[in-house]
Amino acid sequence: MIDRIETEHLILRKAELRDLDLIWNRVWRDERLAAMMLWTPTLTREDAQARLQRTMAYQRDNYGYFVCLKTTDEPIGFGGCREIAPGEWDETGLCIAVDWQGRGYGKETLRALVGLAFRELGGRVFHAGCFHENIASAATIRSCGFVYVNSHPETRERDGFEYLCDCYELRR
Repeated sequence: MIDRIETEHLILRKAELRDLDLIWNRVWRDERLAAMMLWTPTLTREDAQARLQRTMAYQRDNYGYFVCLKTTDEPIGFGGCREIAPGEWDETGLCIAVDWQGRGYGKETLRALVGLAFRELGGRVFHAGCFHENIASAATIRSCGFVYVNSHPETRERDGFEYLCDCYELRR
């Protein structure tokens, strides 16, 4: 398991207990972010503590990371990927806090995940997707060389919200 990935401006690393207040305040409690994601906003610190414990347990055996600024090692988001078939990888979520959006950190994170899958883990294809309305995420995905594949209706499990998922792929 690869625990740390460094890029020009970021460190993708496993969650730590000291990250609780920053990730909760910057990302997990932000309902604007959650509106375009599948996860549920975390509204209390107690729930955030439980979420951090679940996140740390998940990250032990998966390629899930907190996205941290290289200069301070403070979390500003999260991202991850998983192998869904031999050589075929899927982005499992990528989210950058609102105050750090528009600086290329999403693109840098996605490129790091693709590099992990292709260079380190022998991947041949990488899938990414976003809500159809999430124009910024679609632009980030396309700017990394991904090609649009299709769109299909989905229902968000937490609240029954029906949305159109745009699917992209990048082949090695």
